[in-house]
Amino acid sequence: MRPKKSILLYCADRELLWATAFALRLQPYHVTAVEDSIQATLIAHDRSAAFSCAVLIHAQQGDLAGRLVHRILDAALSMPLLVVDRAGDLAPVCCADMVLYGRNTSMQHILSALEILCRRKRGPKPAVNSIPRNSGARRCS
Repeated sequence: MRPKKSILLYCADRELLWATAFALRLQPYHVTAVEDSIQATLIAHDRSAAFSCAVLIHAQQGDLAGRLVHRILDAALSMPLLVVDRAGDLAPVCCADMVLYGRNTSMQHILSALEILCRRKRGPKPAVNSIPRNSGARRCS
């Protein structure tokens, strides 16, 4: 039996959070599900918690997922970040490692994205300023 990978999951919508956490727990993931953004930030900053990936689901306009993305990035954590933007108005998505857009994002999309992100080696992310000027990539400020 393979060891489960630890995932930090944040969503302000309680029903969506628990449904997603349940589906992820059926896969090889140990899920820490949090609906409070302050608690999610504290858990993400905890150096003893070794997460393979963080998943932020932006389910409705006005939830605090955008601020949480910036708090996680400010902590310079080395975990990959998946943002599922179901509301369609999240500004800091350019800072995430992977973004899934739209209300029709299925659990299979999330599982495939997690599989890719969890394969990445942990370590410092490249600096934002290292993006070549003519690459067309957006920078997050």
